[in-house]
Amino acid sequence: MDKVGARLRVLALLVLLMFAALTARLWFLQVLATNEFTSQARDNSVRFVRTDAIRGRILDANGDDIVVNQKSREIRVAMDELLASGRAEEVIYNLHLLLDRPVEEITRRLESNKYLPYQPKPIAEFVDPHVEAYIDEHPRDFPGVEVVHASVRKYPQGRTAAHILGTLGLINAEELESPRFRSYGINDLVGRGGLEQTYERWLRGEKGERKYIVNADGEVLRALGSLEPVPGNDVQLAIDLDVQRIAEEELRLGMDRARTLTDSDGFTLKASAGVVVVLDPSDGGVEAMVSVPSFDPRWNVEEPTKEQRKYLDNEQLSPQLNRATQGRFYPGSAFKVVSGLSAVKAGFATLDGYYPCTTEYVHPGDESGASFGNWKPSNSTISFGQALVESCDTWFYTFGSDFYFHWLNNQLAKDGELMQKLFREWGFGQQTGIDLPLEDVGLMANADWAEQHPDVFYRGVWQPGGNILSMIGSDYFQSTPLQLARAYMAIANRGHLCRPHLADQILSPDGEVVRRISGKCDKRLPGYTEQQLAYVHQALLGVTERGTAACAFGGFPLSQIPVGGKTGTAENGSKQDTSWFASIVGPVSDPDHVIVAMVEQGGFGSQTAAPIVRRIIERIYGLEPNPLGCLTTQED
Repeated sequence: MDKVGARLRVLALLVLLMFAALTARLWFLQVLATNEFTSQARDNSVRFVRTDAIRGRILDANGDDIVVNQKSREIRVAMDELLASGRAEEVIYNLHLLLDRPVEEITRRLESNKYLPYQPKPIAEFVDPHVEAYIDEHPRDFPGVEVVHASVRKYPQGRTAAHILGTLGLINAEELESPRFRSYGINDLVGRGGLEQTYERWLRGEKGERKYIVNADGEVLRALGSLEPVPGNDVQLAIDLDVQRIAEEELRLGMDRARTLTDSDGFTLKASAGVVVVLDPSDGGVEAMVSVPSFDPRWNVEEPTKEQRKYLDNEQLSPQLNRATQGRFYPGSAFKVVSGLSAVKAGFATLDGYYPCTTEYVHPGDESGASFGNWKPSNSTISFGQALVESCDTWFYTFGSDFYFHWLNNQLAKDGELMQKLFREWGFGQQTGIDLPLEDVGLMANADWAEQHPDVFYRGVWQPGGNILSMIGSDYFQSTPLQLARAYMAIANRGHLCRPHLADQILSPDGEVVRRISGKCDKRLPGYTEQQLAYVHQALLGVTERGTAACAFGGFPLSQIPVGGKTGTAENGSKQDTSWFASIVGPVSDPDHVIVAMVEQGGFGSQTAAPIVRRIIERIYGLEPNPLGCLTTQED
């Protein structure tokens, strides 16, 4: 028993000693070592590293690359850190030696106001690996300087389709505060303009994230896991690169040809700018969209040179303006298909009626002696169809007066401005809804507009000339080339007012269709029959066979490939006339394309725009080009 008791006492003593040791250790950890472990906990922290997703590509209708990605080593400078170091001049000089770039260029980019104060400013792109290695090895010589591996855009097609693509830029303060950009950081890029902006949420993808335990010196102690980035989706367009290149080349060649010709006063045509739009009338897909002057989107990948920036900022040229959607122009006689059908719908004209085509027109009751002239002498009575073939201005003036009298007698009525209401049904005076930002609505003057422009209308009161000249797409009516092309598309497909669209579908990185983008052709022109639209289409065929575009299409196989179109010659103040040709190409029952060409200061429609469209059609269909005639003709 004594032995057992002794053993129990020894065991109890051991237990007491163990508890005493544990208590002492606990007291040491909680009291004596508190500061040490607090310091260690502070020095070791979890770092989250975001990894950018690969941005989706932009592809043409056949899957060919238009915009892809490339890797770039970018040097960025955090201005707050640089200035806090007190060594800004020294660092700039070190960068000058390392990059072999002028101090002035580095300073200019550091002074750029495009970025927020706390955003690192990029000063060089695509730097060599040895530059990155040198900065990493000499961090004390470059306070605030970092080398970032960025994914930037690459344009394998060069200048092709430049106006529709857009570019990328650092997110701004307003965007950072927007719920739409709640997942973005201060160094993130966002789409700026064009398709990059419209389809930002599809192209961007989802960032990945890696978690690390790091110490106070930034050394990684261990990884805690990662979430891989999700690549962005690809955007496949309705644009056909072959058609796009053809349209671009023929527009430039046509403008060059025009500069060898003269206007009606004997002055050489300037042909200063132009547009070509090619649409698929079945669903509104944009097969080509060209605007000249243009630019190289690759200039925006790196900072443009001084010469490039001077060109881009030239207000007279406005090379970055997409004239197809953002330019407003007098459409001239190319608009007569819409104004004539509007007169028919209003009940002022009938398809089987005959109305005067005279050299001069005077508004009924106007005793001022003011008259509106035709583009050529005439004294006949013709149908609507023949008025389109001959492009008789005075035929349309008559119905402009009818619309004016209707307004005069119904100013307080809901549809008092009947002419503008009918034009709006065709999509004028409003955006087409194309998937591009900053689309212009054109101009459709009315009584309210007149009141705001007393310098145009006496005492700001709407006058008969407002209706009369709007009927021929002049003076008080302007449209974008896309608006006009959309109207011709509605004639081609017998009354469906489609929403034009550049993108055709969204594809996942593995090629699966995520979303199809419809042209939304379910909207119909109200109040027009298929027979009325077919009548106009037939008249447009007569324009190329025997009308104002007959010479421009001389020798073209119209029996093989029907082309219906309308020339337009729009006066533009002190500038030379704007040349137009709007066309419907292919079988009458199921047309293939709607093609519209416009050349500023290009002279007559039959002189410049119509030959451009002809050449585009010949190349699309693989026809042998014939010599162009009538390039000096003075026809509408």
